[in-house]
Amino acid sequence: MKAMKAKRILALTALFTGLALPVRAQTFGLETLDLQYIEQGWGEPRANKSVDGHPLFLDGKRYDHGVGTHANSTFRIALGGTAETFMAVVGVDDEVGEKGSVTFKVIGDRKLLWQSGELHGGDRAKKVSVPLRGMKTLVLFVDGGADINYDHADWADASIVMASGKPQAVAPARQPAVVLTPKSGPNPRINGARVFGVRPGAPFLFTIAATGQRPMTFSAENLPSGLELDPQTGRITGGLKEKGIYTVNLKAANALGTAARPLKIVCGDTIALTPPLGWNSWNCFGCDVSEDKVRAAADAMVSSGLINHGWTFINIDDCWEAGRDAGGNVMSNKKFPDMKALTDYVHSKGLKMGLYSSPGPKTCAGHEGSYKHELTFWR
Repeated sequence: MKAMKAKRILALTALFTGLALPVRAQTFGLETLDLQYIEQGWGEPRANKSVDGHPLFLDGKRYDHGVGTHANSTFRIALGGTAETFMAVVGVDDEVGEKGSVTFKVIGDRKLLWQSGELHGGDRAKKVSVPLRGMKTLVLFVDGGADINYDHADWADASIVMASGKPQAVAPARQPAVVLTPKSGPNPRINGARVFGVRPGAPFLFTIAATGQRPMTFSAENLPSGLELDPQTGRITGGLKEKGIYTVNLKAANALGTAARPLKIVCGDTIALTPPLGWNSWNCFGCDVSEDKVRAAADAMVSSGLINHGWTFINIDDCWEAGRDAGGNVMSNKKFPDMKALTDYVHSKGLKMGLYSSPGPKTCAGHEGSYKHELTFWR
């Protein structure tokens, strides 16, 4: 009762004398801010988890709160009010072992307030406590070394103490997208590879890459036995049984004219005779890749017209694996419920499908690799 009476007296005194009551500081966890505004070199930032989606671990200690990111990364924060302190424990997440090298930096109003020095996987984590009094903006940087692979950086137990107001994540400035490639003309033009390699007995799929006004029809002179061309789509399919070199004259025609160009088909022990041109899931999605995203990438390659300039491959990198069956075959995980149906879909677009498998026992992300399960012959 006495305590309650004292509070009432203090409040009334403040009311009549104009004195300000003391304000209790509030602590905001970094993970409670809008993490979509973090810019980083690989993957996606994660609240209360590492960039690979595991619990945050530094020096063998688990942290329930914080942000997992990947070098190089930048997080801009507006300190809307009176800021007191930024606190965290930083280091390279234990999930990468002794790999990775990063430097953490805390910037306030464009001034370097604190930096960790270069930290490597397995190094002791460092505690951060930086006064922010008078600061209006806070920027959290993670710089990588010469090689940013495995730079899994954790801002563990990261928080901002505010005497008043609350911090807010700031969206990075976005420059408008500009297409610098000149638009294709209406006349037919054949693009893409001039030489194509395939092994004997392997399925053959080659889409004639041609720009120009549609509708367009395609033809091929001297097409070897075993191959056939769809004149509407320009796709050559089938298979070659014997080794050999074949020169085929490709043609693409529309209402404005005809374009022609030779294609050398090499059936033998070597493939990828020209640099493969296409899309890979890793740098875009990392371990967040899924069947829907792969289908969308194939759709985009066709709808954007890239396929008409010779873009050919849709490649799934790591994180599709789910262990092996009794026969030793690597199985796809729940994000890829029907890999054959997905491959058939990509092929139906006139594109090729690529699939990554590590030469070691485990992949970079820790999934099943192909070690001791490699094919030693070609059927």
